[in-house]
Amino acid sequence: MDFEEYLNLQSATFAQLYRCLPISLLKKENADDGNRVFMPVSALDRLGYLHIEYPMQFQIQNATTLQTSYCGVLEFTADEGFIHIPTMMMEHLGLRENDLVLLRSTSIPKATFIKLQPHTSDFHKLSEPRYLLEYNFRNYFCLTTGETIAVAAGDRFYYLDVVETRPADAVCVIETDCEVEFDQALDQAEPAAAAAMQVDGVSAGEPEPARFTGFRMRMDGKPVEEEKKTMPPPATAAAPPKRGLRFGSSAPAAGGGVKEAKSGEKDDGNRFTGKKYSLQF
Repeated sequence: MDFEEYLNLQSATFAQLYRCLPISLLKKENADDGNRVFMPVSALDRLGYLHIEYPMQFQIQNATTLQTSYCGVLEFTADEGFIHIPTMMMEHLGLRENDLVLLRSTSIPKATFIKLQPHTSDFHKLSEPRYLLEYNFRNYFCLTTGETIAVAAGDRFYYLDVVETRPADAVCVIETDCEVEFDQALDQAEPAAAAAMQVDGVSAGEPEPARFTGFRMRMDGKPVEEEKKTMPPPATAAAPPKRGLRFGSSAPAAGGGVKEAKSGEKDDGNRFTGKKYSLQF
């Protein structure tokens, strides 16, 4: 972007070049969690003049590589000419201290669906993933497909890749109800991929194994509507009941809810099928 294009952009919307600094320099508790930035007070005056409505949404771009992401604002207390950015966002954008970034106001839709992939399978063993996400997502203004987020459970952090967001590749998670689905963990995905490549000796008429459906959550507490499956059930055994939870109700989920495997029972080799939940931010 040349200087003339930059001036034209400024005349139509909020657009400003800043030097970036990590939020960790501010030594503010929990400020480095999520994807909200610290901007100078002059930005607030400009945003008010342009009548930018809440929640203020921004596209942030590495001025050198043009790598982009999206963020919200936490405070207007940064020094003039500087913006403080969370550490994980700086890493994703390939930024170092004092690099130039272009910050401009934008508008992204509210999330209706989010699909996340944990890095480790022990995330699936957490007893209350719904409440864990609701607590951690208070630090996030938006989610962008292709990025990685961190959620805290006690003293431990779990990392999750944002695999899919709807209705756009970047969605706002402020004051919205949406479904959240968890994909198979990364440390489980490699064996499954290797098995898929071994096609020799497989009967042409043999049905494909069911795809992973993940955890799924509705944030308004309503039951999740399952997609109709076109694959015929195996002839040798009846399909197991779907596992799911309905939040906001003490009644058990359809199909008898989630059952633990009995001690000594042989593993049938089925892949993790997951659950679906609902969250309200």
